[in-house]
Amino acid sequence: MSTPTMTDTHTTTGADAVPSLRIRGLSKTFGETEVLTSIDLDVKKGEFLTLLGPSGSGKTTLLRIIAGFETASGGELLLDGTDISVLKPSERKLGMVFQNYALFPHLTVAENIAYGLKVRKYDRGALRRRVDHMLEVVGLGHLAARKPTQLSGGQQQRVALARALAYEPEILLMDEPLGALDRSLRLQMEQEIKQVHRETGTTVIYVTHDQEEALVLSDRVAIMNQGVFAGLDTPMNLFTRPENSFVARFFSDSNVLDATLADGLLQIAGQEIPVESPLHGDVKVAVRPARAALSTAADPATGEGPALRLPAVVHEAHLLGETEQIGLRREDGTPFTVRRPVGSGGPVHEGDQATIIVPPAGMTVMAD
Repeated sequence: MSTPTMTDTHTTTGADAVPSLRIRGLSKTFGETEVLTSIDLDVKKGEFLTLLGPSGSGKTTLLRIIAGFETASGGELLLDGTDISVLKPSERKLGMVFQNYALFPHLTVAENIAYGLKVRKYDRGALRRRVDHMLEVVGLGHLAARKPTQLSGGQQQRVALARALAYEPEILLMDEPLGALDRSLRLQMEQEIKQVHRETGTTVIYVTHDQEEALVLSDRVAIMNQGVFAGLDTPMNLFTRPENSFVARFFSDSNVLDATLADGLLQIAGQEIPVESPLHGDVKVAVRPARAALSTAADPATGEGPALRLPAVVHEAHLLGETEQIGLRREDGTPFTVRRPVGSGGPVHEGDQATIIVPPAGMTVMAD
């Protein structure tokens, strides 16, 4: 896998273009196992950066090193130009939100939010004003006197968010904060986190394994795999123009095909398709499920122009709300997924013969 260049695509100017956090050559080993390999990363002031990856990819370890809960085996960790690797977690000017909220059950909502301010010895008037402001930001002023056990999961998460932001940390770290919530509440909390970030302008580093969260929340996404960055870019670029097979599969559920490219002609599955790409030789082709069409005897597809046509057999079909996902097997046995709006095509059944149709515009050519 090639390591992508760490070019920032977040559009910032002036002070916002200054890195809030700079990581260089960061590594971490547990015994003989290398968990992080020479990580380089700049996080801009006010940016919402998501660390995304499967279990074991290194994302939580990286977050814990930034927070100070783990020690790096090597490399630099600079916050506003200051080396924080030698500082205790409480000295790093960072806020932290955990998946399990970590609220104090014997304290009220207001007292939980005030806790970090008391530790930092805010005077009484400033503390009260700050707590009132954070209660307003997260919409919990009417619940200030309640204990955490009297709150819903979403309300508890908002308290944890307000507590972490109350003392105005340089960076807010969030470790799978929505993982324990059901889908409807998770969607609501995504919007609330986005709103709070908009209002406060705090730099956020957010860990998740959920691609949807990354798409909704992030200015940039760092996709991690086996301790390195497989991709680092805006959500749109990673989704529409993945630079390698891992990013294509993990971030956009793309089908990945083997091909050869020469003189602008893509040779794939015994066919030649004209494409625009600077690459040459053996390549990979990513096709997002929604960019492929399906033709069957009962519902023949029509269309003009060159397109890749792959014979296949329907393996399964699932309803996904407004879309239908159809799993197929190609002639060589490899799977292929097509996703289409409900009602946009005729019914399909397991065992139906079909042809997968992909126009050149639906293909992304990658080196690996």
